Amino acid sequence: MRIVNSARDYYSHKQQGHDMVEIKTDNGARIPAPCMHPLLVAREMVVANTYNPNHVPTDKMKLLQQSIMDNGFCLPITTIWNDDIEKFVIVDGFHRNMMTFKKWLGMQYIPVVVLPHDMAKRMVATMQFNKARGLHQVDLDAELIRKLIEQGMDDENVAVHLGIDIDTVYRYKQVTGVAEIFKNADYSSSWEMVDEEE
Repeated sequence: MRIVNSARDYYSHKQQGHDMVEIKTDNGARIPAPCMHPLLVAREMVVANTYNPNHVPTDKMKLLQQSIMDNGFCLPITTIWNDDIEKFVIVDGFHRNMMTFKKWLGMQYIPVVVLPHDMAKRMVATMQFNKARGLHQVDLDAELIRKLIEQGMDDENVAVHLGIDIDTVYRYKQVTGVAEIFKNADYSSSWEMVDEEE
């Protein structure tokens, strides 16, 4: 496992390259397995995203702490590398990352995997991970949908990738109260003006 203490370490690792392990499915498709390429990263190089629609109460955080103490750090934090800030940005594992802070376990290093995602794809991934676990908050879901549309994703793709119906996308867009995200919507007239002959 590669240890990363700085952006320079990460760029060096990236330059060496590695083939992504893929797992073949019964129907011949190939599923990438980034979990086969973990990095051990200095804690200060990992930062939270700004769009995670997920909250865990304190009692569950204590349970997570106990789980890590009992079972070890079994799941790496899923991240992307952000060249602008030269940090790993969390896609999934925000609360596991919090466990590394002094308040909880005080770990110096964090196991991470790095996805090659752009902003829209990583926001979708965060929502998918949260929804698959049954954890999400409606107001933050709506904000995420607004951000995805601002990133250029259309309503249908938002619905498909987040596993929601198109009406839910429209409702969430309304919740955000931002008229700008409706600018490309097709509207039908509810009635038509006609000149009546006398």
